[in-house]
Amino acid sequence: MKWIHAKAILPDQVLEDAAVTASGGRITEIRKTEPGDICGDVIDVGGRYLGPGFVDMHCHGSGEHWFFDEPEKAAAWHLREGTTTMLCSLWRNAGEYSFPKALANIQSAMERGCGNLAGVHMEGPYLDPEYGSAGGKAWPVDREEYEGLIAGFGNLIRTWTFDPCQEGAREFAEACYRAGIRLSVCYSKAAPELLEEYLPLGLSIGNHIYCGSGAGTPPYPGTRQPGSDVFVLVRDEMTAELISDSLCGHVRPYYQRLIYKVKGADGIALVSDCCAGGDTKGSDVNIIDGELYGSRLTLSVAVRNMRKHTGASVPELFRMASLTPARAIGLAETKGSLEPGKDADLVLLDDDLTVEQVYLKGVRVR
Repeated sequence: MKWIHAKAILPDQVLEDAAVTASGGRITEIRKTEPGDICGDVIDVGGRYLGPGFVDMHCHGSGEHWFFDEPEKAAAWHLREGTTTMLCSLWRNAGEYSFPKALANIQSAMERGCGNLAGVHMEGPYLDPEYGSAGGKAWPVDREEYEGLIAGFGNLIRTWTFDPCQEGAREFAEACYRAGIRLSVCYSKAAPELLEEYLPLGLSIGNHIYCGSGAGTPPYPGTRQPGSDVFVLVRDEMTAELISDSLCGHVRPYYQRLIYKVKGADGIALVSDCCAGGDTKGSDVNIIDGELYGSRLTLSVAVRNMRKHTGASVPELFRMASLTPARAIGLAETKGSLEPGKDADLVLLDDDLTVEQVYLKGVRVR
């Protein structure tokens, strides 16, 4: 398969009038279009953008379906909008449904060939109940629970969000480290000094920055205490997840600009945090019981929002939506960018960055 006359979105530039060739599901060559390229299995994209498929490392569902219950339906909805790689995020509602059953459902979907699923992100349940936890109820660190989940599904779980302030958090983090699971922080009052202790144990992700995060009480009135958001901004080791919805309900425009200015495209992973149920109020945020509860975003929409709010270039937007998240979850060798040797997971877009076609390992799926 070959795509010609494309504006190929590479990590550091847009290659005009490009030809991208794929064979066996992998990209084999990227160069300028030549006259002889019109022969064979060729798609002339007529000057449209051709970029890497989006990588969503934080997504709970598809608006109508939760990943813990109906993973294939949720995955198909996001695939149609250009997300060719994603982690299924499991929140406390998945725990109430049953974490082992949810993980088994996702594992079965992957075994049946659900091609854009790449594993699981555990968002808790060992978090501070003050920051968005369902029902305001604490869920203490349960060694028997997490050891059982790691033993049964350790190869499936890629990232795990936790609160280092919880009793037993250190032992939990050490168990994740031994299993090769990357740690993410959110819903926590942890100080940067405490968070630094977890860097050697695989802490590398700030779970949706400036949303659901916290900080300790300052010693002097009128001052601010740094928390996980500041830690994520300052430490180069940390990738900042960012939800860029159309209402800026999760992260206000000036915060988005601040994060972009400090972290840059190589330190930001756009995420959808898409959920199911609730009411959108005519937007792409999700409201349940009058409170913000995730979104109805796809990464294709988040990319356009991020361009509007920050003015980021097209290559930067695709690093934030593809390459940086792929790197954050350990999949950058095969996913996240247009480079020879990587999977031919591609999106075809118009000049407004609206997805027109999607290819998974070179095969059209939309």
